Amino acid sequence: MTIADFLQFMFRLTVSNSTLLRDLPSLQRELGPNKQMLIPYSREEVELLSMTQTNVKKKGGFTKLVTGMFDTIYFEHLLAFAMKTYSTGNKLILIASSEDEFIYLRRNNTTHVYINQRELGVLTPDDKLYNTRGQLLATIDGADHLPNHSVFIRDKNMGFVNNPKFRTTTTSRAFSLLSQMNDEDTMIFLALTLMNLVEEAQLSKKL
Repeated sequence: MTIADFLQFMFRLTVSNSTLLRDLPSLQRELGPNKQMLIPYSREEVELLSMTQTNVKKKGGFTKLVTGMFDTIYFEHLLAFAMKTYSTGNKLILIASSEDEFIYLRRNNTTHVYINQRELGVLTPDDKLYNTRGQLLATIDGADHLPNHSVFIRDKNMGFVNNPKFRTTTTSRAFSLLSQMNDEDTMIFLALTLMNLVEEAQLSKKL
């Protein structure tokens, strides 16, 4: 991300997210060292993503910070993440591969989703993703008590992301894909599922 691109991206965001915006550069710096260790991203690697976290670091206090990486089933670092949780319950989440960057700004249970500085849309509390024109793009069954979360893009079941709380020795992969996806649908699928993966991985494991 160049300085010009970053300034344009900051300008496009609403003033109501000013606190989250102010913390975005520092969160990118927190993520930087892990991002440098990622393997090159490819569509094939997505299906190899596991629920295994590595290099996880947590900082407590008034604002909580978690950083780490997710590996492939072959123990290669594929994704880096940084998540900041505020005392108000708002969250700023940054997830990156070697090629792409996903940013999530959550206020009052509504999440603004950005991919590579471009606004994808808004994820509502009922787990529906709308684009900037108010059109429904996709849905995810994101309830934390479920062992997996199905994703529907334009009313088609594309697959699901597994919940790390329910991880067993026989289910280590993060995704189960049911349909072939083009590049656009793949990015929508990742935007919906990666946030769930990162958040649920920080919850206590289901016994």
